[in-house]
Amino acid sequence: MKKAICVALALIFLLVSCGDPGKGDSSGGPEASEAPENLEEPAENILYADDLPEMDFGGEKFVMLSFTNLDTAHINLLIEEQTGEVADDSIYLANRLVQDRFNLEFGQTLTADYNSIPGLVKNTVRSGDSAYDYVLIADRHAMDLAMEGKYFYNMAELPYVDLSKAYWDQSAKTDMSIGNVLYFTYGANMLSSYDFVCFLVFNKQLALDLGLESIYGLVRDGKWTIDKMYQMASEAVLDVDGDGKMAKNDRYGVLCTPNFYYPSFWGAERIPIIGKDNDDLPYFNVPGNEKLFTLFDKLYDYAQSGIELCEWGSPTDAFPMFTSGLGLFANATMFTVQNLRNMEVDYGIVPYPSLHEKNPGEPYSARLCTGLPVIVPITADPGRASAVLEALACEYQKRVIPSYYDLAVQTKSTRDEESVEMLDMLLSNRFTDLGDTVWLSVGRAQYEGLFANKKNTFVSVTEKAENKVAATLEKAIEAFQSAGG
Repeated sequence: MKKAICVALALIFLLVSCGDPGKGDSSGGPEASEAPENLEEPAENILYADDLPEMDFGGEKFVMLSFTNLDTAHINLLIEEQTGEVADDSIYLANRLVQDRFNLEFGQTLTADYNSIPGLVKNTVRSGDSAYDYVLIADRHAMDLAMEGKYFYNMAELPYVDLSKAYWDQSAKTDMSIGNVLYFTYGANMLSSYDFVCFLVFNKQLALDLGLESIYGLVRDGKWTIDKMYQMASEAVLDVDGDGKMAKNDRYGVLCTPNFYYPSFWGAERIPIIGKDNDDLPYFNVPGNEKLFTLFDKLYDYAQSGIELCEWGSPTDAFPMFTSGLGLFANATMFTVQNLRNMEVDYGIVPYPSLHEKNPGEPYSARLCTGLPVIVPITADPGRASAVLEALACEYQKRVIPSYYDLAVQTKSTRDEESVEMLDMLLSNRFTDLGDTVWLSVGRAQYEGLFANKKNTFVSVTEKAENKVAATLEKAIEAFQSAGG
């Protein structure tokens, strides 16, 4: 009996960690003899283990390439020191554990513009230079590189990546593949796959003042529909100054940005602009799609109703009005919602509503509107790079994601458990559309600006776009097939 207990305890010890940070030469990395602080393992981390073998890379430098000109996502891959900021400190700890475990020294190269990343990758690969072990890149740029030539490994070519693990986005494996080849995907260490998850925030005090029923309850009961949302939103509209005109000093039911707001409705319905056939090849999914056109028409009618104020700009531009109580609903992402932490009244997080009612308990989906995947250039060592990717994804799932959750749902020092419930559901049901991300220029961009037009032009725009979309997709399919996957 005592032996059985010892074996059980040993197994638990093995499962609790993604890997043993004590393995390897302690000389690897800066100040490697100093263990990072706060290494206690939450009980739930027993669910995560990367199952990687022991490896020692002899203190080698592992260089990551990123950029600086984006303020809507986490793009800093290397936090140099602990500062007391919860999310950054958790990233620091996760990185240090992986460095020490594999006896590596992480380094980061930064370029000023994310648009320069593809050129840097091509130049280093063409010259045979192994300057970068992995690269943070915009999803559309990664797909462009995949179409142009063999500049980075696809996911099947990275030997230590195990996409069945919970710290890899399970829906992206099928959403983002082309011809059954997954060129890139998202792990927990690629925080953009959380940053760009789209949802709605609502003013809890205003909802209470208006006597609205529980929105959380509507979600749980499957009755959270577009019509219900706009009916609630209409009750919030108020000409505050009584001048008979609606302006930015008046109150609206919805405050929004077109490219973040409208596509999130068909993302919530899991309707892709670019679908895929039985051979996993892309096609234009808009012509003849009755459900999508029903959705277009409904959203267009509501856009003309005066209930919403939807203006182009940054996804946070509507927040000053929202925090001032001049909007019931506003579009947000998991990154931008952190700007609301100092809001005087509480906000809540809810999914975009559905076109029709759902069964009670049926989950709502969330659109992932773009992403910054990590790719491994073919001049890098795929074994070493994939081991680091796998270990980082596991450690981020354990250490970074919980603290990131807290940043999104913390309001006035109170953790909103109902918003946590909503986020759990949404992050487990993320949806990515090739026509919203890698081919947005011929997909989503055709439609997101039409809702403010004086005339409903969704049919004519679709007819005009068909040849252009078909040509783009034919070129892509030919490129992928020529490359042999």
